[in-house]
Amino acid sequence: MSSTIKLLGASVKMLFRDKQALFWALAFPVIFAVIFGMFDFEQPPEVRIGVVAESSTPLSGAVVDGLERVETLTVSERSDLDSARAALEGGDLDIVLRVPEIPLAGGAPAPGGGAPPPPVELEAYYDAANRDVNQLALGTVERIADATNLRIAGASPVVRVQQTPVSAKSVTYFDFLLPGLVGMGVMNFSIIGMAVAITRFREQRILRRILATPLAPVRFLGAQVGARLLLSVVQTAVILGVGVLLLGGTVYGNPLWIFVLAVVANVVFLNIGFAVGGRASNPDAAQGMGNAVALPMMFLSGVFFPTEGLPEVMQDVVAFLPLTPLLEALRTVSVDGESITATGPQLALLGVWAVVSFALASRLFRFDRA
Repeated sequence: MSSTIKLLGASVKMLFRDKQALFWALAFPVIFAVIFGMFDFEQPPEVRIGVVAESSTPLSGAVVDGLERVETLTVSERSDLDSARAALEGGDLDIVLRVPEIPLAGGAPAPGGGAPPPPVELEAYYDAANRDVNQLALGTVERIADATNLRIAGASPVVRVQQTPVSAKSVTYFDFLLPGLVGMGVMNFSIIGMAVAITRFREQRILRRILATPLAPVRFLGAQVGARLLLSVVQTAVILGVGVLLLGGTVYGNPLWIFVLAVVANVVFLNIGFAVGGRASNPDAAQGMGNAVALPMMFLSGVFFPTEGLPEVMQDVVAFLPLTPLLEALRTVSVDGESITATGPQLALLGVWAVVSFALASRLFRFDRA
């Protein structure tokens, strides 16, 4: 038992002396966390709107005043419609609103009991490619028009909105991203780090030398795996610490379950690292092959964005990648605040991947390979 602990301790020391391994384990995901943490993804986009009023009337004043009350709208008054539309087409404006020449008090029935005048049309021009961004401004224009109609008709509002603020869980994009960075860090470190280490041991003839000693190869490999499992705990703690304490992220569930999930998934990714290391001829090739395996999962499995944005066929495919169930389980705990018992389907899929990846590693990795 003591010899196993010493071997594990020696493996941990070797791992912490490997600057490349530490970079993939700690610095790489932390850099991502810091970069994304500096962006304010919750800030609504600014909409630039130009108002073209044919004359100064109460209607044009009401429109401009109502638009300027919205913080995300930047309102500018333009002299003519042609120049405003040219600015819209050139990308300098997002919306152009034309206010016709008509007095605000002109909506009553025509003298002599005739039909009322036709409705006044506020003409709104916008970039069709940015319709979703411009919906806030267009909705504001609609509300201004409705309020103007009521004021002209002299009608009193029948329904009012009673607003009552309630404290509720507010999940930000960074809260969604943080468990993704944990999963990304675990995956990259395990696949690339193990693959590079195995090929380096083979290149330095360390594996063959161990075969000539009384030390069982399985004990040496077990110590390597154990050291990386311990480092995955440190890695998860560093990423969560930076994300929560320095960048304002929130973990709504029990953080302990995040560590458990990271360790469980690490077994799968270490097996994949053994498989990659078994095929690569040198550390450089191992790093390239490891990136070829890890990078597609990093971008397709939902580290940075929900997989619902992918085509339906791709959603069905990426659902079975090993990183996908890990991220789903991490977010179930971190974002939804659930217990690990709520991640049963994801743990089952990770268990299947553990068996498959172990079989793959056993077939591709040979301890005595030259």
